[in-house]
Amino acid sequence: MNKIRKLLQLSTAILIVSVALMSVLFSSAIQYSTAQDSEGTVVRDSQTVLLEGKTLPANDYIHLYDATPYMIKAGHVAAKLPCDSKSETSLKVLIGQAPNLKPADLELLKELSKPGAMCIYHVDVESTKQVNGTITDIALQNPTNKEVKFAPTATIVIGVDEIMPGAEEAGAMGNMSMGNSTG
Repeated sequence: MNKIRKLLQLSTAILIVSVALMSVLFSSAIQYSTAQDSEGTVVRDSQTVLLEGKTLPANDYIHLYDATPYMIKAGHVAAKLPCDSKSETSLKVLIGQAPNLKPADLELLKELSKPGAMCIYHVDVESTKQVNGTITDIALQNPTNKEVKFAPTATIVIGVDEIMPGAEEAGAMGNMSMGNSTG
């Protein structure tokens, strides 16, 4: 009788511990799942595009990155591009959700730039839930009427740190034709 009682107590203790552990694991899984759905997923994807020797025709673009069906929640673009003596480039880094891409507001990195030759620009990329706030695509556009031939060290580096679902709900998904582009 004493053995049965001890066995019953041991079984009860194991059951209680098992239920407690399952509860903790289930709770953690729910929290992780919720974080994935509402907050986004942390990733580290980096794309380096070497442009040396390439030509970008007049009024055309190069599609550089597409995260569809996800939105880019957090990322960064750095671009080393030809610039004039005032450190301005005629090229545009376009961000948004195809076909609705807009020029990014690039910031010049003076310390790493050579006005009249090559300048480095950068911009943080972040999708918002607002209309036209979704970013899935990044492109480089030449809006001028002259082709651009890229010199050595011309590059674009795209870093995506976090993505989240919902690009389909955020706006119309389409092709990469943009305003005055020939694509």
